[in-house]
Formats: sequence, structure tokens, C-alpha cells
Amino acid sequence: MIQASLTHKACHTPSTEVLVERDSDANISPGEKVCVLIGASNPVGLCLARSFIEKGYRVAVGDANPADFASLAEGQGNNFLPVKVNPNRDVYVNSMADQVYLRWRRVDVLVNIVFRRNETTQTVTGLLSSANLGLDAVSNLIRVTGAFSSRLQGAELAVVDVAWFEETTSLEAEAVLQAALRTTTSAIARQYFGSGLRINAVHASDVNSTSSSENDVLRTVIHAVQFLANSELSGKLTGNVLEIDPRCR
Repeated sequence: MIQASLTHKACHTPSTEVLVERDSDANISPGEKVCVLIGASNPVGLCLARSFIEKGYRVAVGDANPADFASLAEGQGNNFLPVKVNPNRDVYVNSMADQVYLRWRRVDVLVNIVFRRNETTQTVTGLLSSANLGLDAVSNLIRVTGAFSSRLQGAELAVVDVAWFEETTSLEAEAVLQAALRTTTSAIARQYFGSGLRINAVHASDVNSTSSSENDVLRTVIHAVQFLANSELSGKLTGNVLEIDPRCR
């Protein structure tokens, strides 16, 4: 059985005008909600996007390969927005935030998928050190959260950071990135406490990249994110990391 433990807090982008001109005046009723997923072109992101669509959210997804979301976009019309974005650059993340707010005027849930296989293996300069991966992770968390929280204007925003690791990820790299996730989530939660922003995280180990939503780990990740994103279910939890590890029995 999968166990989840709760740790409480201690490239070019298309222009905004091009992407939103046909939907810049799209109406959204007060009862409708918007979910943004960044770093979503992977099994976890695709399953999460599908789950929020099924719950009736308007969904924006951002990654270097927006074409990966073509199947999800079919039939969604103005309810779905794929954006080409580099989550490691301020200008790209801010541009995506602008595009979403121009189209729908609000964001209720922000899911930031932080770590993936290609960020824990090799780069053109060779193997990344665990320390560098940790610094990159912290920068990513702060960058994405800051871009969307700066546009709150008194509204509430549930931020859920997701770190998932494949079976091939080294234990050293996973430990460093897990520590970065815990520390940064707690620090951001304290910084924004009382501002309307709730930030929590989900850490999942041994995710199979070829799995579908039928996979136990992926299904548990989806349920964890939806729990933390829903204020009616999670209350006002902030600064927490949910651990999902099938190796714990």
C-alpha cells in the first residue's frame, strides 16, 4: 500500500497579444474556477490537467512543448489555454501569468511541477550536481509563486508544488531536491501568511514515466493535489509537504 506522511511547516515565447486576442474578452462567471499548471508536459502534468478539466475548471498549461496538450485541447474552446513557456526564466513565467489574467481575469489554483527526469540526469555540460539542482529548484519555486501572487489583488490562490521522481533518479539528487521543496515551501508560506495565498507541496517517488492515470502513484498524486487545492477540503493548510512513496510500507 502507498503511504502518505504529512510534514507540517517547522526558446522564445509567443506574444501575449497573439495568444489572447481571440479570447481577450472571454467571460467567466464567479462560480467558475481557473487552474494553471506550469511544467506540465509529462505524465503527472497531463493527468492533473485532465483531472481539473473533468472537475469543470478552465485550465492553462505551460511547458516548452505545448503541442503535447493537443488531445486535451480538443473540444475545450475558451476553457483551455496551452502556452509555450520556460519555467526557469522570469520573463516567460510572467508572460504566462499575463496571458491567463488577460483571458480569464483570475487564477484559483496554481500547480507548479518542479522536478522531472530530464532535470536530474544530464545536460550539455555533463552531470548536474545535487547542490545546483537544489538551487535551481528553489529559484523555480520562488519565481513561479511570485509571478502569480503579485497579481492576487485580494483574491485567494492555492499553490501546490509537485516534485516527482522516476525510478532512475539517484537517491542523493532526490534527497537534495526534497529538502529544497520542504524548506522553500515553508519559507514562502510564512512570507505570504495572511495574504490569501496558501502554498503546499506534494513529493512523489518512483513514478513510472510511461504510466497512465491508472497507475497507483499517479492517482495518489492527483488526489493529493486536488485535496490541497480545494480550500473546502484542506481548510487553510499552508506550508505542508505530502510525501507519496510506494517504498514506505
